[in-house]
Amino acid sequence: MSIRGIIFDLDGTLADTLPGVAAAVNTGLRAFGLPDRPLADIRAWIGEGLPVLCRRALAGAPDVDADQMAPIVSGHYLAHRMDQTVPYPGIPELLDELVGRGVPIAILSNKPHEHTLPMSQALFDRWPWVAIEGYRHEDRRKPDPRTALDIARAMRLEPAEVALLGDSDTDMQTAVNAGMVPIGATWGYRDRGVIQAAGARHLIDEPKQLLDVLSEPPALSIR
Repeated sequence: MSIRGIIFDLDGTLADTLPGVAAAVNTGLRAFGLPDRPLADIRAWIGEGLPVLCRRALAGAPDVDADQMAPIVSGHYLAHRMDQTVPYPGIPELLDELVGRGVPIAILSNKPHEHTLPMSQALFDRWPWVAIEGYRHEDRRKPDPRTALDIARAMRLEPAEVALLGDSDTDMQTAVNAGMVPIGATWGYRDRGVIQAAGARHLIDEPKQLLDVLSEPPALSIR
């Protein structure tokens, strides 16, 4: 089947949110007298939700529970989440083209929904989204496919007609689990090989290349 709808991940795909996330994580660590973690470490932890992010940041600190740190991280992020957060180059132009072609678009993130929705609205409010969904319930966190499948139904498309564009192995696994087309964005927070190993059917190095993928007949090979 041809691709007729696109679900986007947010962090590392539509927008570079790393500086704000890193500042929030390190604020949480400092609250417990722990040292800052380098940007490269935090970059590798993004994509699986706040509880996982905090657990990874606290590795080696058994006296601090992630549930204690999470509200501090979330509170700092709430106040500073738009600091240095910008769409990636080429994303606005891509969205313009997709909407102009009548392609339905949606956002599905493991970022808590109370951050995902207002941030998406602040950055991307001029485009018509079928859905904007963030992390609400642990049992539906990506790579669980259920929210992605709900979005496909809202688009009135079969799962195989929908591509999920993301920058992580979690995104690729979500697409595979949902029976969608996994497309890896190599400009984000995971290495190319990690995305490919997780099942990416296509890898793109800049946003406009998604349009080339949409123009191709269905294929199983990596670009």
